[in-house]
Amino acid sequence: MVGATRRNSLTVKLRLLVVGKGSRELTEFELRFVTRLKPFGGCQIVELPDGRGKQVSQRKQEEAKQILKQAQPGFILFDERGSLLTSTGWADYLGRLAGDTQQDFVIGGADGVSDTVRAKAGLCWSLSKLTLPHQLVRVVVLEQLYRAVTIIQGHPYHRV
Repeated sequence: MVGATRRNSLTVKLRLLVVGKGSRELTEFELRFVTRLKPFGGCQIVELPDGRGKQVSQRKQEEAKQILKQAQPGFILFDERGSLLTSTGWADYLGRLAGDTQQDFVIGGADGVSDTVRAKAGLCWSLSKLTLPHQLVRVVVLEQLYRAVTIIQGHPYHRV
C-alpha cells in the first residue's frame, strides 16, 4: 500500500462530466469500468452539450455555462496544463476524501475549456503531455478511477 491514506472501503460517489458524446466504439469499455465502480460508490457519466457557436471562444463560453451549472465546487478538471499524477497519486487523493461525498471530474470539449472553468476548478490534472481526443480521455479516466479504487482496496488489479 502506498501512503497512509489507504482504507478498507471507499464510498465516494464519482461523477464524470463530459462535453460531447462518447464514442460508440468505446462504449463497452466505458461500461465495464462504470460497472466495476458500482460497489465503491459508483460513477455516473453526465454528457453535456457541445457549444454551437461559430467561434471557438463562443463554444467554450457556452460549454463553460453547462459545466459550471453542473459541477460541484472542488471539481477536478482534466487539462493538458494540469499536474501529472501517478495512479497511486490518484489513489492517495481519493483515499483522503470523506466517506459519503461526491467528487466531480470534468472533461472539456474538443476545443478545451475556457479560462473561467480552469479558474473555478479545485484541481487541474493532466493525463499526458500528449493531446488526446476527449472520447479517449473518458476511457482513460474511468480506468484510472477504477485502478485508484483497487489500489485503496489492496486489490491485485494494479500491478507494478
